[in-house]
Amino acid sequence: DRLRTKTEWRRWSILGAEIVKQHPDYPQPLIAEIETYRGCVRWFTGGCSFCIEPLFGKPLFRDENEIIKEVEALVAAGATNFRIGGQSCFFSYKAKGIGESEWPMPNVDAIKRLLESISKMQPKVLHIDNVNPSIVANWEEKSREITHLIVKYCTPGNVAAFGMESADKRVIKENNLNATPEEVLKAVKIINEEGGSRGWNGLPSFLPGINIIYGLRGERRETYIENYRFLKEIKEKGYLLRRINIRQLAPFRERKTKINKELFKRFKRMVNEEINLPMLKKMLPRGSILRDVYLEINRGNYTFGRQVGSYPILVCLPYKNKLERFIDVKIVGHSFKSVTALEYPLDVNSAPFAALNTLPYTGRKMAAKIVRNRPFKNIQEIVNLFDDKNAGNEVAKWIAINQ
Repeated sequence: DRLRTKTEWRRWSILGAEIVKQHPDYPQPLIAEIETYRGCVRWFTGGCSFCIEPLFGKPLFRDENEIIKEVEALVAAGATNFRIGGQSCFFSYKAKGIGESEWPMPNVDAIKRLLESISKMQPKVLHIDNVNPSIVANWEEKSREITHLIVKYCTPGNVAAFGMESADKRVIKENNLNATPEEVLKAVKIINEEGGSRGWNGLPSFLPGINIIYGLRGERRETYIENYRFLKEIKEKGYLLRRINIRQLAPFRERKTKINKELFKRFKRMVNEEINLPMLKKMLPRGSILRDVYLEINRGNYTFGRQVGSYPILVCLPYKNKLERFIDVKIVGHSFKSVTALEYPLDVNSAPFAALNTLPYTGRKMAAKIVRNRPFKNIQEIVNLFDDKNAGNEVAKWIAINQ
């Protein structure tokens, strides 16, 4: 067995583009994953103890033109959604000083050429994935420039997945992790400040996510406390995290430490209740509109969909709806990692009772009243059904009349 050569990588990525047509999600909601390089810029230190990337050795970067030609071939084959996710750190693409420092200088020009060229092909979705927070923290100005480029050339809802893994400094040291809590906090601040503006699809343009792993060497009861305190500090400072990924170690390079299952469950519950839910409500308040939600599956009397992207938010419609299409939705409620929403605008002449019952200021009696009086010719007829005209006017902001 051996690794691909750059020549094989270049050739096969283009010749193999046609295979996207055989994917069951083609053409929508399929996302094509684009690799920029293999390996890790920290390979010479051994990298994180659990990670397989350092085993590939010194990073092998693909040239911008090779990546662009692959995307062109995929676009020609009908792909419209792309994630530049095949790397350990997007901000380290073609970085300068590889092998001289664990924190090589980001190459802003190379990233600009790559993103600008792909954006000219007008993809429906263009997202990135992994980012090393210590690179962002140690190269603040260049990282702000890159974040600005991502906001400019990529589509909203983008996520920089930070591989923090642990905020416990003992665990960080024993596992040679890539960033300190102070560096991660600084990186969270930078991405929030530069990427927090709301985009056309209803989501912030570019936010950080944080990965936390349990089962690492040196783990102890205090690890859970340190991790929770760190996440709480991010929330209290007013920053947003698009995604907190808490998982157990998959042991590739070494055996994992035994996990305290009770503490693990309690930690996840506390993060969901005290961090995830408040952040999601702040990010997407009730009444927020999400554009281009793809309806994927019916379960019982519910319909579930997501926007196409790297880490999409699950959207639940509390009624059955037609699948395999894009709709806009308006949010009525929140769970830990999902939202409840209605199609927007909601056609009251054809909407099921369950949808009308979910509208603000309605309830079962008003929903039944609306059903009995259908069809309506205009919005005012619906407003007139309400004794409280203010409530009726609020409902009018959610609905439409299709004859």
